[in-house]
Amino acid sequence: MIYVTDGSFEGILTAVFEAYVNKEEPESIVSKEFFQMQLGSEVREIKTDSERSHRVNNAIKNKVSQDALEIIYRAWLSEHNDVGVAIYKYIKLGLQIGSRVVSFLQNPDILMVNDLSQKVFQEYHLFLGILRFKKLKNGIYYSKIEPDNNIIMLLTVHFAERMADQPWIIHDARRNISALYNTEEVVYTMQKEIRISEDICEDSVFETLWKNYFQSIAIESRKNLRLQRSFMPRRYWKNLPEKQL
Repeated sequence: MIYVTDGSFEGILTAVFEAYVNKEEPESIVSKEFFQMQLGSEVREIKTDSERSHRVNNAIKNKVSQDALEIIYRAWLSEHNDVGVAIYKYIKLGLQIGSRVVSFLQNPDILMVNDLSQKVFQEYHLFLGILRFKKLKNGIYYSKIEPDNNIIMLLTVHFAERMADQPWIIHDARRNISALYNTEEVVYTMQKEIRISEDICEDSVFETLWKNYFQSIAIESRKNLRLQRSFMPRRYWKNLPEKQL
């Protein structure tokens, strides 16, 4: 049995509800984006139901723990192909043994969810340090990112507090998702491509100063490119002004 969802977190939680109601053990829970028909498999399309997903959400918080819910959510942000069914098994075991599930790492599904959650959390913290904004001439701050995981929602929570009095856009160019903040609320939008030309950037002078500063503080004899890449992986460099030297 393959459950096919719309790919949302609510969709996965709805699928978990359906599995319990139908007393089924889905072999896979995948989004339409990753779904590939397999011979001999029965397919059930799961329509996201906010009421049912909310019930599962509350069951996790009340019968397992808030920590477990956050771990599951971050694992979902990894967009791993098999994360859906691993989350289902995590929740199923969690409802049996309670909060102990977060440390039940001898179970491969629990370990998988935990590892994916950790990778998402680590990349989120990395981007808190390397995300760069450009100030546009209309006063909006713009940042382009291309993270491995779908962390834009985690980042917007942080920057909505950190830059609460400034309008900004965080653009995930890898997923064509943009978070727009107008100093009051965050709105998410899907757009295939956003191009920011140099003539609408106000702070090109400050970018130059930042690059010069980056060069001036570097001690040539103490350069350690291997260590630098461990803190700032090369795949992120194209969106960092100090690396465009």
